[in-house]
Amino acid sequence: MARKSYFKDILSVFGSNLSVTISNLLIGVILSRVLGVAGFGLYSSIIVVPVIVIGFTQLGIRRSTIYHIGKKDIDENNLASALILLWFYTSFLSIIICGMVFFFSYNQPFDPLLVVLVLLTIPLLLMNLFAGGIFLGKEEILRANIINAGPTLLTLVLTVLFVWFMKLSVLGAFIAIACANFIMFFFVYHTIIGEYRYKITWKYHEPLMKSMVKLGLVNAVAIFVMQLNYRLDVLMLKKLSTLEQVGFYSVATQIAEQVWHIPYAIETIILSRSANTDDDAKVTRIVSSIFRVSMLAGIFVSIAIFFAAPFLIPLVFGADYTGSVPMIQAILPGILILVAFRILNSRLTGKGKPEVAIYTFVPALVINFLANLFLVPRFGGMGAVWSTNISYTLGSIAFLIVYSRKIKVPIKEILSFKKTDFLFLRQFSARGDGNKETL
Repeated sequence: MARKSYFKDILSVFGSNLSVTISNLLIGVILSRVLGVAGFGLYSSIIVVPVIVIGFTQLGIRRSTIYHIGKKDIDENNLASALILLWFYTSFLSIIICGMVFFFSYNQPFDPLLVVLVLLTIPLLLMNLFAGGIFLGKEEILRANIINAGPTLLTLVLTVLFVWFMKLSVLGAFIAIACANFIMFFFVYHTIIGEYRYKITWKYHEPLMKSMVKLGLVNAVAIFVMQLNYRLDVLMLKKLSTLEQVGFYSVATQIAEQVWHIPYAIETIILSRSANTDDDAKVTRIVSSIFRVSMLAGIFVSIAIFFAAPFLIPLVFGADYTGSVPMIQAILPGILILVAFRILNSRLTGKGKPEVAIYTFVPALVINFLANLFLVPRFGGMGAVWSTNISYTLGSIAFLIVYSRKIKVPIKEILSFKKTDFLFLRQFSARGDGNKETL
């Protein structure tokens, strides 16, 4: 079976991620304008809880599924059945933990209706997440793109309906998220049961589930550490500063993180291809080349965001959000350097070695916490920005050192540009057969 080149798959995922980003940007504009700075801060402080919790309680099953399907070492009917049982377990665990966080972690409790709605949405989010693992493991990039972009596009449409037209405020925002993921749940069901015709059994596949969870747990810890590193600032701002600062910082990170478009697209394909190939040396060379070109592209995107922010933020979000501009400009170096981590980490994760991210980013997480503890009370959102920069930079440098040792390639060679790096468009257009990796 012919396989698309890296470039074609990356371009496809990039298009999907771009639609997600544009939709998220429009959602952010609607929410920030309709809800106001404090209302948007409230929304951000609520949604960050399930994002962090699911980062851990999903147990890394999505990536474990990609790995096992790619290696073709397990019957897919049994794998799908095990996946359904794990979905039940992880959904229950996520709901319990999120409920406890909402109940015990805030001085002023949230509206119970909001909490219930968020909790009921968690199983839908997890099912869509797990299904993406099946699609990527089978290298069905189109379906993976649909499950990636579909919920956000639907959320945008429903946000316009519930927040803008029906004026349901923060409640409307979460109704939109719930309905969008409910619709995508039916797409997953139709594909897995209707098209793949997996025979789901309720048998407890103990060896298989242990294998998936064993690899998945390491992935889960790595994802949780990274999610916590991404979102710890928001939680600490909520505790140590004001909702207005949370709102400013949330807009700043939302804009600055557009630089991650590049690694998001690339890491998806590298993860899938690494799980489906035995030619480690060639994939390593390709990943190094992609890494260098992506860093260069990230620099150009960062420069564009730096100079555009003072004009676009007041225009798009309103004059009330001008305070986000210096935060956007200051956080770009940390966001950019994390591009290195995301691309290289996808290579090791696809090889079944996600633990490296834990070794390098747990110390960075501790540094992030301590820096926030010291800087946020004094400088508000800008303190969170510098804490992020310090954490991301130290974590990414440490990861690059360990990555170099793991793949036995000197750091200088990973970082040094080559003439062949800039021939990638011509090489990407080549097609390969089922046994040959193409760039």
